[in-house]
Amino acid sequence: MDYNLTVESKPRKTYIAIFAALAIIGVVATVSFYPRTPNTAALTQLQIDEQEFIDYISKYSKQYSEEEYARRFKIFRDNSAYIRVFNTQGKTWFLGVNEFADMTFAEFKSIYTPHQYVQTDESENVHIFENQAVPTQVDWTLKGAVTPVKNQGQCGSCWSFATTGPCESAWFLAGHTLTSFSEQQLVDCSSSYGNDGCGGGTMIGAMKYVIANDGITTEANYNYTGVTGTCNKAKAKTIAASFSGYKVVAADNIDQMYIAVAQQPVRVEVEADQAAWQMYKGGIVSSDCGTAHDHEVTVVGYNQINSPPYWKCKNSWGPAWGEAGYIRIAVVAGKGICGIQMQPVYPIV
Repeated sequence: MDYNLTVESKPRKTYIAIFAALAIIGVVATVSFYPRTPNTAALTQLQIDEQEFIDYISKYSKQYSEEEYARRFKIFRDNSAYIRVFNTQGKTWFLGVNEFADMTFAEFKSIYTPHQYVQTDESENVHIFENQAVPTQVDWTLKGAVTPVKNQGQCGSCWSFATTGPCESAWFLAGHTLTSFSEQQLVDCSSSYGNDGCGGGTMIGAMKYVIANDGITTEANYNYTGVTGTCNKAKAKTIAASFSGYKVVAADNIDQMYIAVAQQPVRVEVEADQAAWQMYKGGIVSSDCGTAHDHEVTVVGYNQINSPPYWKCKNSWGPAWGEAGYIRIAVVAGKGICGIQMQPVYPIV
């Protein structure tokens, strides 16, 4: 179709003005439809932080009220600034923004490390290994002996995950199919053995329950809810694996722990109520930890030839945290970084 525009009564200057105006409108329209990339150098740090916070909300599906938004944004900015400064200090590990970056240290501590553990007397269960040569490197995740990283959510049930983890590996290494065991069964059913569901507990109490129950069921049969519930005794009696006992590794002894981890993954207690854990992103934690135990994880390997040497630990805060859900902790003499060598425990099939 052809269009003809004939305007005979207008002087030439008017035509020029009209076309000039149309040209300007066209430029504006083009800019509106094809915005240029913003010059981030011209943005203030506040604007950059807020855009990062908006992206963070989307990535982690966060939801806040209008009042809560302002508070969480301030916490996020403070944590982001701390991360930036920390990562310039040349440590052997580094921090990064994760799903905990909108939480204060006090909030994180109260939810994910709910209480301080009480050291129990397990002297009758301590096993002393004979001195023996061990490989310089062990990683049970590479041998198919470790289930995928799980997520305890906002429930202080780390102890149940640090029980199922070593049990799953021990069951596999005894010649069975790798099976995911039920943390919820332990959360709901082991209170008679000193555990308090989402309020905290220990692997030792969980293992005493598993032995008395003649075993543990699967994750699929008794699925995780992340809240303390009433024990489903019918599901709890659908046994998937049985264990005869557990042993404690000699305390504060690197060589004994190397031998233990070389034979199977081992549960350990650590102090995790630190920024080194809350916003850990990668590397080897070599300081900034105490020994007041408040968290349990599973040691799934070690590396003696790295500098520094380290323990590789499976955590229960989901695969988006740390190194795909894992953390590496430096091997040092005595109680160890974060108290990792104070009371290692492993199950016996």
